[in-house]
Parts: sequence; structure tokens; C-alpha cells
Amino acid sequence: MRHIVITIFFLALTSCASLKQEPPIPSQPAAIPWGDRVGVLSNIEDWDLKGLIAIRNSRHAWNAHWQWQQNHTHYSIALVGPLGSGSLQLTGSPKSVLLETSDGKKITSTSPEALLEQQMGWRLPVSDLYYWVRGLPVPNLSAQKQFDAAHRLSVLIQNGWRIEYSRYVLINHVDLPDKMILNNPELNVKIIINEWKM
Repeated sequence: MRHIVITIFFLALTSCASLKQEPPIPSQPAAIPWGDRVGVLSNIEDWDLKGLIAIRNSRHAWNAHWQWQQNHTHYSIALVGPLGSGSLQLTGSPKSVLLETSDGKKITSTSPEALLEQQMGWRLPVSDLYYWVRGLPVPNLSAQKQFDAAHRLSVLIQNGWRIEYSRYVLINHVDLPDKMILNNPELNVKIIINEWKM
């Protein structure tokens, strides 16, 4: 009887071991040619993204939640510091931009970069980010590009900036960046996108 019980016990262990499943292997992103990827990404003209941004220069560091709503050529970018401090909003189009600060200032210009430098002390490349945030180089500007195994940008050097694409996320069958690091001699910018809507 004892031998029968032991035999049944070991048979049970064997059956449990055979039912154990290996963890699923993460699926690899589709490796579509770069030219096709550029075409798909260039057709994205409307989006709503939310995330975190950290901006640092030799004198200051600034962290914020951010939201970027793009509707063809019009955009609204809101940056909100910790506990709502130092918040600002850029609303613009290719011809003009309005900067509104948390203390009620309203300033207009033709350049979002100039406005941010004047008010915040750092020159965020908003016009170029329109392309970079989608994983694209700015058209008609020289660029050095490195790609990952799926033919997505991993490093882009353009217009005085080095952009490292650390991570992508699949949104509506399209790989879009959700973690980026931008560097130039004066500024370091880290961007995390927690939510993409198109």
C-alpha cells in the first residue's frame, strides 16, 4: 500500500511539472523598410500625447507633466510643474505662437523656441520635436541616423541635437516613441510619453 501511495505521489508531481507553461516570448516589432515607415509616420498629423518631461541645463533643472495636442498645423502644448507650479501653455501654428504662463502673462511671437528661451531660460526645439516625437528626422535637413533591428530610429543627430530613442510602443499598428533623450551642448531633455492618442 505504501508503495502505491508513493507511486501515485510521484505521478502527480510529474503531471504537475508537465502542465507548467513557459512564459510567453515577447513578440518582436515588425521590421518594415525605413522608407515605408517614414511614409506611415508622416501621415500622422493629429495626436494627443501625455507624459513627463525633464529639462536640465548648467544652472537649473525643471520637471513637468506635459500634454501635446496636435491638429494638423495647429498645436497646444501644456507644461505643468510639480503641484501646478511654473505651468505654461504654448498655442500656435506655423506663423504665430502664444505663450501663457501660470501668473497670467500672455506673450506672442513667431518662434516657440524664442518664447521659451525668453521666459524660461532654455531653448526647447518645439518646431523640430514636431517630427522627432514621431520618430522622424526633420525633412530637408542633414541628419545622421542609426536604426534598431526593426528599422526604427535608435539615434538621430540633427540640427545640433543628439536624440536617443530608448523605447517604442505600438499604437494603432504603428511603432511610436515613448521614451527619448535629447542632448545638445547647453541642454539635456528627457521625455516619457505615457499615453498616445491618434
